[in-house]
Amino acid sequence: MSGRFSRREFLKYTGLGSAAALASAYGLPLSSVLAQAPPSDTAGNLVIYNFGGAQQQEMYSNAIGRFNERYPNVVVEDLYIPWPEGWGHYITNLKLRVASGLPVDIIAIAIEGTRETIFEDLVLPMDDVIAGDSDLQAIVDEVEPVLHDALKGPDGQTYYFTREWNNMIIHYNPVKFEEAGLDPPSTEWTWEDFLETALTLTHGEGGDKQFGFALPYFNFGLTPWWHTNGTATLTEDWTQSNLDDPKMLESVKFVHSLVHEHGVAPSVEGVNPYELFPAGTVAMTGAGRWPFANYVSTDYRDVDITPWPRKRAGTTVFGSGGWAVSKSANNVPLAIELIKDLAAFETDEEAVAIGTSLPARRSATENEVFNSFPANAHRFFGSLEDIKPVPSPANFAELESIFMRHMDQIMANSLTPEQGLEMAHIELSAAMDKLAERMAG
Repeated sequence: MSGRFSRREFLKYTGLGSAAALASAYGLPLSSVLAQAPPSDTAGNLVIYNFGGAQQQEMYSNAIGRFNERYPNVVVEDLYIPWPEGWGHYITNLKLRVASGLPVDIIAIAIEGTRETIFEDLVLPMDDVIAGDSDLQAIVDEVEPVLHDALKGPDGQTYYFTREWNNMIIHYNPVKFEEAGLDPPSTEWTWEDFLETALTLTHGEGGDKQFGFALPYFNFGLTPWWHTNGTATLTEDWTQSNLDDPKMLESVKFVHSLVHEHGVAPSVEGVNPYELFPAGTVAMTGAGRWPFANYVSTDYRDVDITPWPRKRAGTTVFGSGGWAVSKSANNVPLAIELIKDLAAFETDEEAVAIGTSLPARRSATENEVFNSFPANAHRFFGSLEDIKPVPSPANFAELESIFMRHMDQIMANSLTPEQGLEMAHIELSAAMDKLAERMAG
């Protein structure tokens, strides 16, 4: 076909059909088709496949409102899923929706699901589009590189624009430290320092007992114990099980010992650290920024943050979420324009005010709202100096299920750490081999 096309053809594909189809039909980069934003009087419909809580829904509703100021004739449906039970379930429903021919124009997902959506060919690569759009390039340039790069595909292409992130950092009660005669934790403290501190903070009996620490007992919450010991559940390229690494065994034994040997942490079964910590039952726990919305709403202020204690490294973990354009989008240019508002600086400012996640831009945190509480709020973004994403292969849901099922048995003393990790390694290795076969076609 010729590289030329008529205005009627252009409008057909960009107004009612897919700009990606036009680019493919004429052998053109997508950026050349999307060189200009659609006219402001463009009419149409857009559907966002989205997730989060009520506060996030309101925040993104405001972003849609800003978009509608520019495109008043476009109806946007925010198909909002409350915080999903698991990303596997969220992605399965997304695939069913696309397979059924139901509209999806923009996809929001966390890093735990990005590789699966890319492998399933559900989202469009964006590098060519970004190169030809100064607004999109500015959004990418304003985001911390480690956050942007974490959402890329295995091919190095950009598919997602960062919308938010969270890390794992230690939340501690400065009042309880002072009462125990302890200085605030050092930013360079070690596992040994942490344990000594937790022992000092643990006292009392029965219902009056105060624990030094409450384990954030979920895959993401446990990951900094692996990272600070220079290891992880998977190999660096996320292709093979790494559960046979002696450093993983050392790390799991340490976590197990906090409950069963040293008694500085309550049993993990049925325990919510984010209820125990503000209640004063524990002096420390681990989280990202998400509990701060509850701290503020309940006027709980006895909290500050410090880096995770280190063994071999100071590396903590982060997870992030992003916006992508669906390959089934009916109007790719309009979808891109909506993403510009969803990922705008104004949206990041609202995320700061809500307090449930960290904004994509560091610049959105350079204000009193963010830095007034906690005292060391700057340490959230400071953690990006030494951080890794949570391992998130295309079979993340399976990985998480295998690992946590065996951790449950270890923490319940049904299996020793050695037995549990050996069994988990065998099962996870088979799962990763199966994933490799699936990805190879």
